[in-house]
Amino acid sequence: MAQEIDQYLKDQFCNGLKVGESGSKIPLRTYFEEISKLLEQIFQSSWIADSSNREKVREKLYYLNNVLTECQMLSWRDQLTVCKIRRKLNEITEELRGWVPNGTTTAQPNGQVSSSYERQVTQWSTRVVDASKVHGFDNEVTLLEKLVLRQGSDDQFKAIGIVGKAGVGKTTLCQVIFNKPEVQKYFLPRIWVCMSRKPNEDNDTRVAIVKRMLDCLGVDEEIINKVHGDHSLKGLLYALHQQLYRKRYLIVLDDARNNDAEETQAFYGKLDSLLSRDGEWDCLAYGLPKGCGGAVIVTSRNEELAKNMVGEENLLRLLPRSDTESFWKIFKDAVEKGTDKDSTPLQFKPSNVEDLKKQILQKCDGFPITAKMLGEIMHDPVKQLQDQAAPNVTQQAATDSQNSII
Repeated sequence: MAQEIDQYLKDQFCNGLKVGESGSKIPLRTYFEEISKLLEQIFQSSWIADSSNREKVREKLYYLNNVLTECQMLSWRDQLTVCKIRRKLNEITEELRGWVPNGTTTAQPNGQVSSSYERQVTQWSTRVVDASKVHGFDNEVTLLEKLVLRQGSDDQFKAIGIVGKAGVGKTTLCQVIFNKPEVQKYFLPRIWVCMSRKPNEDNDTRVAIVKRMLDCLGVDEEIINKVHGDHSLKGLLYALHQQLYRKRYLIVLDDARNNDAEETQAFYGKLDSLLSRDGEWDCLAYGLPKGCGGAVIVTSRNEELAKNMVGEENLLRLLPRSDTESFWKIFKDAVEKGTDKDSTPLQFKPSNVEDLKKQILQKCDGFPITAKMLGEIMHDPVKQLQDQAAPNVTQQAATDSQNSII
C-alpha cells in the first residue's frame, strides 16, 4: 500500500500540471515541470526501492501537491507569496537532483546546473485547507477558537500547543482556525511558519527560524541578512519584536521538533516570558511582544517540547480518531472529488456502505489523512467504472472495486 500511495502522490503532482490551457497560467510552472522530470527519473531508479529513500520522496510529494494547489489559486499579482514559493521550489529541486542516480544533473529554470548529495529532509505544509472537507474536529475547532480569540483580558498573550502523532490532524486543525473569518478579522498580521529543517539555511536553527518569521512578515531578505550580519541573533529578535510591536498578531509554529542542544531548548522555552530588564535578547519569547493580545499556536509530535514552549495547562492533545461517520465522510469526499478541481464530482453510493465504513476505520487506524488518501486513490477507478457501466450496475461495480483495494 505504501508504494501505491507514493506512486499516486507522484502521479497526482505530475498530472496536476496537465490541466489544459489553464495550466500555462500557473505561477512558477517551469519550476514545477523541472521537478516533475526529476521525480520521473527517481521513480524509475532502484534508489527509491529503499524504504528510507521512499519516505524522503513522500515528504516532498506532500508539500509539492499542497503548494501546486495553492499556486493554482494564485496569480502573478501575489508577488510576495510567489517569491516565497519560488525559493522553496529551488531548494526542493536541488535536493531531488541529489537523489537522481549517478549524480545526473539538469538545468534549473534560471539556466544554472547543479547537483546535490547530502541534504536534510524538509516537510512543509501550507495554510490552505477546504474547511468543508474537514470532518470529526467540531469540538476541537470550537475549543481552539475560544482559546485563541479570548483567553483572559484583551491584552493577554496566548500560547497554545497542539500535540499528537503524525497524521492525526494537528496541522489541519490549525489550518481551519487560521482561516476562520473571525480569526482573520481579530488578528493582523497572521503568519504560518513551518518549523521543519530547511536545506541551505543557517546551521543554527534559532537563527533560521527567526529569519523565516521575518520573511513571513514581509521583511526583505537582504535586510534580514544585514541585520544578522551586524547584530547576530539578538538583532534578529529585536527586529522581530519591532515588526510585531503594538500588533495583535497570530503566529502558527507548525511541526516544532526536538533539538538536543540545551541552548536551543532554552531558546524556545516559555513563550509567554516577558523581556528581562537586563536587555539580553536570548530567547524567542523576547521577540514576541506582550500586551496587545498576540497569540502563538505550536503544533508538535513531541509533547515535552510543546509543554516547554506553552505550559502544561495550554496543551490540546489530539488522539487517533474513532468516529466511523467522520472517516466515511472524509473517504467519500475524496472519492467523489478526487484531486481534479475542474471535474464534475462523482456520485459514490455503494450498496454495502456499513461494511465499507467499518473497513475504512480499521484500515486507517485512527488517522484521517489515511482516509483521504485512500479515497483519492479510489477516485479514478470509480470514475472509470461509472463512465463505462450502466447506471444500474455502477453502484455494485464501484463497491467491487472498493473492496478489491482496501
